[in-house]
Amino acid sequence: MVFIGVLGKNKNWLTQFGSIAFPISGRFLTLLVVIGLSGLVGLYLTRGRGQKLAKSTLFLTVLSLTALILGAVEWSMTKKVVEENGGTLTLLGEMSIPLTAQPDEVVTYATKKGQDLTLSVYRNTEPFSKEKHPVYVYIHGGGWSHGDSESLSGLHWEVAKQGYVVFSINYRLATSDNPTWEKATEDIADAMNWIKAHAQDYGGDSDKLILSGESAGGHLDLLYTGLVSSGQLDAPLPSAVIAMYPAVDLQWISDNARYLTVDPIPGFVETYIGGSLTDYPERVAAIDPLAYVNANFPPVYLFHGKKDTMVNIKGSEQFVEQLNQAGGTGKLVSLPFENHGINFQAFVSLLNYYAEEAGLGVVKP
Repeated sequence: MVFIGVLGKNKNWLTQFGSIAFPISGRFLTLLVVIGLSGLVGLYLTRGRGQKLAKSTLFLTVLSLTALILGAVEWSMTKKVVEENGGTLTLLGEMSIPLTAQPDEVVTYATKKGQDLTLSVYRNTEPFSKEKHPVYVYIHGGGWSHGDSESLSGLHWEVAKQGYVVFSINYRLATSDNPTWEKATEDIADAMNWIKAHAQDYGGDSDKLILSGESAGGHLDLLYTGLVSSGQLDAPLPSAVIAMYPAVDLQWISDNARYLTVDPIPGFVETYIGGSLTDYPERVAAIDPLAYVNANFPPVYLFHGKKDTMVNIKGSEQFVEQLNQAGGTGKLVSLPFENHGINFQAFVSLLNYYAEEAGLGVVKP
């Protein structure tokens, strides 16, 4: 189902299922090897023991081996893309990264209308060098209305293990009666100011700020950086943006966002801006990352699946193209079979590669 599904059209439910599961396809391939070998052994052992049993075993064996061949080709294509862009992908590489992890500390960076806004800190206490560690700042996704700073906490733990100081930000989430299209970037600015002032307390280098995030968090990465680099927001400018499947094309998301659904999922963008896109075109324009692309942008590296049914990859393609045309540096890694997700091993290795390229890599002894 996974390896056949990813070949279909994005709106297809089976395609969504397959592409959502594809980031861990190495586990399926390993399992198929075991099933295929077991089937071959079963065929040998069941010879002469009944035609029905032999046919069933043969069918399952052929099916497994066919899926193995198809999946191996697809996985190899993805591996090639990752490696061509400086990353690493192995069959079970992501299994060393935990699904969840506890932050080393949770601190309050601001209080607004009685609400404490916090960020989670993850760090590796092992000294990688006498130099300060680069700082990795993460903005979580969740359609601007869900999620928290410990979303993808296992990934944060792994990034910290690589030698970065990790800060994952909580920001005010949108509700039906409280849109946050202006407030979220204000919170990110407050958090970035706090991080700039306190990164050294955790062994971080405040001059090496990598801004990251996924989905709605990727949108906030690009929007915040655009506002700062164009002089419309007084806050620290990141040294680079390295983000996953950012929400750039808001109209497409409003009309088409799907995730294991036949019909579009309504309301993400509308909750964020406080109403329909046609009723509030000025708000849509104000939060459009493409509106703030300029030559002062730091390098931007984006990772996006071609099968993404929540956030159209064309938004990332357009952003990178526009940034390069403006005289900046933009790079998009297009993953052929992934939906709204990425293999964690691939992400961490690509992060290390592009951080190094931007002069922000971890200095190891």
